[in-house]
Amino acid sequence: MRGVRPDLRGGDPRPAPGRQRAPAATDGGRADRGLARPKRISMGQDYFRFKQFSVRQDLEVMRVNVDGVLLGAWAGVEGACAALDVGTGTGVIALMLAQRGVPRVDAIDISPEATEQAGRNVAHSPWPGAVGVHHSSFQLWAEVCTQPYDLVVSNPPYFSNSLKGPDARRNAMRHNDLLPHRELLEALDLCLAADGCFAGIFPTSEGALLIALAAELGLHCRRKLLVSSKPNGPVKRILCELTRGAGTGHEAQLSIYDHAGEYSRAYRDLTADFYLNF
Repeated sequence: MRGVRPDLRGGDPRPAPGRQRAPAATDGGRADRGLARPKRISMGQDYFRFKQFSVRQDLEVMRVNVDGVLLGAWAGVEGACAALDVGTGTGVIALMLAQRGVPRVDAIDISPEATEQAGRNVAHSPWPGAVGVHHSSFQLWAEVCTQPYDLVVSNPPYFSNSLKGPDARRNAMRHNDLLPHRELLEALDLCLAADGCFAGIFPTSEGALLIALAAELGLHCRRKLLVSSKPNGPVKRILCELTRGAGTGHEAQLSIYDHAGEYSRAYRDLTADFYLNF
């Protein structure tokens, strides 16, 4: 069992990123209302059951949310032998990648609580030997890892210029002060294989900024998915894949609900291998 790996923060003089997770899908506050959480799929309990695994979320970590499940289901895994989940939280995306057949997944998080939570979830999953959980910032991990990754995924803190609340730990989960776009992309450049790709999910404005900055640094958008809560509604999230090669910029759209207020066929098809009631 690979389990939880040692703390690799060492003497890194830079601030390490906080909980590199997105806010819950309906927990965007006034700054970002986010995607509507699917009806009849309750994510507010201390555990969440998928078809092939369950995750506990009873520690101080960001809970399973629509955004993370979308990313775990959408990221391209074909040909990926080694993947890295940046800001793993409960470990849900790492476990989804393992279920989809990636033979080696490293999951990192700067939060001790998240590292503990993800380690427990991996240990009780069907893939304890495939997923390794590590307590480290992305900046430091990118410097010390010895093997490049075919796939790097992240559902990172969203907000770069929005008001913060009084809860410092919650702020770290929601704001990207400790993992700004440039540092994310620079770390990605260090650990991504020559033909590898990065897959992430962002609010619309943040995603556009990241894609533009990535192009300046030599990473190009190969495909992206524009996500709305309902047909013809405003785009709430952008999922994007970045590669070192020239990007095709293939663009698709997805709505969580159809015109009747039911889960859309496209959303069901994308997540059918994971949600119990799909």
